[in-house]
Amino acid sequence: MKLFITILLMCVLTIPSFADYTYVITDGMDFGGRNLGSGQSLLMTGGGGHTLDLGYDSFAIIQGTAPYNQDVYPSGGIERISVAGYAHLDFLGGEVYEIGVGSYGTATLSGGAIQRLRTTQVVVYGQIEPYVTLYHKGYEHDELTNMLIGFWADGSPFAIQLVDVPNYTPTIDNINFVYIPEPATLLLLGLGGLLIRRKK
Repeated sequence: MKLFITILLMCVLTIPSFADYTYVITDGMDFGGRNLGSGQSLLMTGGGGHTLDLGYDSFAIIQGTAPYNQDVYPSGGIERISVAGYAHLDFLGGEVYEIGVGSYGTATLSGGAIQRLRTTQVVVYGQIEPYVTLYHKGYEHDELTNMLIGFWADGSPFAIQLVDVPNYTPTIDNINFVYIPEPATLLLLGLGGLLIRRKK
């Protein structure tokens, strides 16, 4: 439990204020199409946008959006997010149709509704180093349909269609899955550690 609280506090304390971002998108706002680069940043807590392209040395934190609706524009949610060129995306919540992560881009996925995930990774010296990190409480991958289903760390479900691109490694191989145990499990692990120390 102490570990869980420590991680939570670290996450909260490291979130900068609104003033620390180049763009801040909140309820009722629509950013249309936006390209970020050269150290620019975006924080989104509501609203929507069409395309968000993260280029060289930029980053975005998506905490929430309006519900995604592809039939109406401006619709809320995000149609497409692209991450490449040493850019980074933290997707914590909200709704997006597709996230695409290219070489030298990274993404952390820990919540929300993501309909499609597409990756294009160049294999270096025969090694695959996943650059998408997904935090979960359990998942399954259907090789026939290439669907990824499971539960985020907060227990909410996800269903993501993985999209493979010809001549690149399969998207499933580009994901680093990180299991987040229940707080009760963390508590039991902590108690177990105390008991082991007492026996010594």
